[in-house]
Amino acid sequence: MRLLVALSFTCLLLFSCVVQAEPARLEINDNIKPKSSNRYIRAVHQEIETGTSDLNKIRYAILEGMLTTKGFAWVYQGEGEGYILARFDYRGDTNVMRIEYSQSLVQLKYDDALGDYVCKKLVDDICYKNSRGYYNYIKNLRNSISKQLSRI
Repeated sequence: MRLLVALSFTCLLLFSCVVQAEPARLEINDNIKPKSSNRYIRAVHQEIETGTSDLNKIRYAILEGMLTTKGFAWVYQGEGEGYILARFDYRGDTNVMRIEYSQSLVQLKYDDALGDYVCKKLVDDICYKNSRGYYNYIKNLRNSISKQLSRI
C-alpha cells in the first residue's frame, strides 16, 4: 500500500511540474458568471506585444517591470521555460502571477493567492472574478512591464 501511495505521489509531482507557458490573445468569455467587468479583466490579462524577438531582453524587461512597479515591487518567485513567477505580499495577503512570454507576446496569468486575492472564478488561468484591489495591483505590474518592453 505504501508503495502504491508513493508511486501515485511521484506521478502527481511529475505531472504537476510540467507547465505549458504560452501567452495567447485574450478572448473574454461573456457567458462566464460571476464575472468582473471586461475592462478589469483586460487591464490585467490582455497580452502585451514585445516589439523584439530577443527572449533575453524580454525576460530582462519583465524583471525590471517587477522592480519598478508603482507602489510595492514584486518579488521574484522562480521561473521555468517561457515564464517567470512574481509574488506580491501586502497586509497578510499574497498574490502570485505567472508572467508568460514568447518572442512576440507577454501575458500575465493567475498562478496562486492567499487571503483577499484568491480568484473567485478562474478559467484557463485567467481570473474572471476578484476584488478591485487584485485588479489594481496586477494592472500596475502589467503597465510597468509594458513600459519596460517599450524601452527595448
